Order: sequence, then C-alpha cells, then structure tokens
Amino acid sequence: DRLGAQPVPAPPRVNLPSTAAPTDIEALARAGARLGSPSAQATAASPLRIFITLEMPRASLQLLTDQAARSGAVLVLRGLKANSMRETLAAVSSLIGERQVAWVIDPEAFARHRIERAPTFVLSLDDRADTATNCGTDCRTPPAFVSVSGDVSLEHALDALARQRPEARPLVTPLLARLKGP
Repeated sequence: DRLGAQPVPAPPRVNLPSTAAPTDIEALARAGARLGSPSAQATAASPLRIFITLEMPRASLQLLTDQAARSGAVLVLRGLKANSMRETLAAVSSLIGERQVAWVIDPEAFARHRIERAPTFVLSLDDRADTATNCGTDCRTPPAFVSVSGDVSLEHALDALARQRPEARPLVTPLLARLKGP
C-alpha cells in the first residue's frame, strides 16, 4: 500500500554533447536523396562546368576546386571512384574540405559534350542545352556551348572560351570577377 503512495522518481537528466550522426550513404542512395549542401545545389545553376577525374594530379584538383568555389563553377565527375559511393564521397570530401563547391556525377554530360580529356571547361551559352537527360546511345552535342581542355587555370580557360566565342563574354565577365574576388 505504501509503495503505491510514493511518487515516481523522475529519470536522471544526462546532458550528452551533441554530435552529428554519421550519414548512411546507402540509405540516401536508396531513397534517391540529393547529396550536397543547399548552397552547393543553388550554385548548380552556374553556366560553367569543370569536367574532372579524381585521377588527376592532386595539385591540379586542389587549384580547380579552389577556383570553382570562388567562381561558382560546378565540378563534374564521370562516375564513382572504384565503383564505390563511399570512396567517391571520401575523395571528394578530402578535396573540397570546408569550401562551398557544387559537384555532380554525370556520365551523360561527358557524352553530351564529348569530353575526352580532363580537365575540360564547358560554358553553356543556353541554359536549356545543358538540361537534356536520358542521353542513351546517341548523345547530340548541344550547339550552345563552348569548351576548352587542358591543365590550365580557370582564368586562362575563361579567357580562351571568350576568345573562341565572343558572344560568351557576357557570361565570362561575371565569372572572372567572382574568381578574382575582392
């Protein structure tokens, strides 16, 4: 009788430091989640794509990543490193670090723009030309883009793109301004 009259003690309050739960990449892939931060996804609207491979020299990759972060360019990979999303994310994370850089895995873009070497810099002159999906076996090259390949700085590539197609100058100018920054 007396046990029922006793108040129930409150559970102890334990304050644990907040830690982010590890990301379950496989669950995200199964759910079809988009990877990347919101700011990186917003940057994906950039007309400039830098097609790279993780097998490029580390110094070149770091330079291009830094320049992509400053200019708002999007880094494009053909596929997964060693056919593993985990290895790819680890490699890209170590490359990007804390920088805000948009990146995508898009094998169809490699076919669409006939990319044979990395790095290749592609500037879309028409937003609609770069949104084609389901490339299939016969990808047509969008007529509204200009590209240049070579292990060069982004500034040099943008100058070359503007020389190739003078109508690209209005797109190149703000990219160069962001690249040079304050």
